[in-house]
Amino acid sequence: MKSNIPSSRGKKMTLEEAQELARRDKRRLLLMGGATILLAALYVFYQMGDGESDPNGSLDLPGQSVQVPNEPAIETIVFDQQEVLSAIRDATPEQRLHVSDAALTALLYYTKLLTWRNYEALGIEDLDAQGCAAIAADPGAARVKPLRLRGQVQTLSVRQRQGVKFEETYGTLALDGGGTAHFAYTTAPDSPAVVGEHLMIEGVLVQMLSAETPDGFVDAPLIASRSVTHSTPLTIPLDDQALRLSLIDGVADDEIQDVSGLPREHLDQLLLRARALNETEYWENAPELNNERLNGILQGGEAFRGVPFRIPVSRNLGAWTERADENGLRLKTMTHGWIGNFNWSGATGVIQWVGPFDQPELDQRYGEARLVTAKGYFFKNVYYKKQDNSPHRAPFFVMSEVTPFVPVPDPTASYILFGVLGMTLLIVSMVFFLLNRDKAAAEQLRQEFVRRRRARNERGQVGAEST
Repeated sequence: MKSNIPSSRGKKMTLEEAQELARRDKRRLLLMGGATILLAALYVFYQMGDGESDPNGSLDLPGQSVQVPNEPAIETIVFDQQEVLSAIRDATPEQRLHVSDAALTALLYYTKLLTWRNYEALGIEDLDAQGCAAIAADPGAARVKPLRLRGQVQTLSVRQRQGVKFEETYGTLALDGGGTAHFAYTTAPDSPAVVGEHLMIEGVLVQMLSAETPDGFVDAPLIASRSVTHSTPLTIPLDDQALRLSLIDGVADDEIQDVSGLPREHLDQLLLRARALNETEYWENAPELNNERLNGILQGGEAFRGVPFRIPVSRNLGAWTERADENGLRLKTMTHGWIGNFNWSGATGVIQWVGPFDQPELDQRYGEARLVTAKGYFFKNVYYKKQDNSPHRAPFFVMSEVTPFVPVPDPTASYILFGVLGMTLLIVSMVFFLLNRDKAAAEQLRQEFVRRRRARNERGQVGAEST
């Protein structure tokens, strides 16, 4: 005899049918739970990647070029031979006609220990006409003061002092900021200095010295240094037409057989424009750097030299701020970097850039600066080495602005997930409710079945006894 269970559908079902229904409901519950877990996993994956591919997947990434330079700790090295300094005599015009040999020798050896970072730690200052006058009034108070000189070479000579192991180069600079300074250094640069060119010198004050120049004897500070750096005059801005002609005539794209580097004076002109005209340039009229324009630049950069472009939202492949090479803008630091975009699918997917600003926050290429937008001017096509050391060419831009782009979160995926979770919870609750109700009905039927069986057994026993 089959026992029937009243179901929620208003018809009777057997105990076996109720158990089979419970098993099916359990399977549905497991399937829905698995689907929920899968949806949650897909949502988390989407949020982690923002729906985009790995930035290193197919871009023509440079090798070591994107590595941020690791600067050593700054160490302050102090000159401690005070007895040598106290022997310097430069208080009178007659005393200033002679160099204090012992002090000059000691300070030349001292400067061999100093790098530009040591000078920065010591508080180096730029020397100009006002500084020269202050030193001349009290040279003893400024002894061994770290100073930076920039100017045009007026005189230059090499000599070997008796008892000194190295040759020394002496000269006189007409300083950019007015005034004159004498200098001495021991290590010649790779390209020898010549009269008439611009130099940058970082060193320390030895004494006041009266030395002969083309204009006669000049009383000026004598600076001891390890070496000198070739510099450039202060950059004077050019108008639009003159700048374009200058870039077209003086800049050429790199070729495999002719890598010409970055011409300093022309680069300075574009850096000056990028810094001065960042706010006034009509950037909304500048073309966006899309795939077609990028490939046009790679095929022939001359037509695009100095043209402003807007860089769309792209990947920051690396950015760092470091000490600037000698430049006509007198910038102490500049920011360098690489930008990539998967929509640039032609000969290259990356560009290299430099900007006349200091933005160390752009180094956060795995954080807030993972995506950037930019405004800049094309300079030239340059060669670099990819990660497999093969040569590759990329456009080089001078940027007016590079800005981290923080995308506005799209709530659609969250809404979908929460909707699915809500429906799943509702369905699960209904399934549990139905299972519990059917279980209670099944238990009631079982008890009723047991009661009836007992009643039949009792009636059978009574009938047997009566017979």
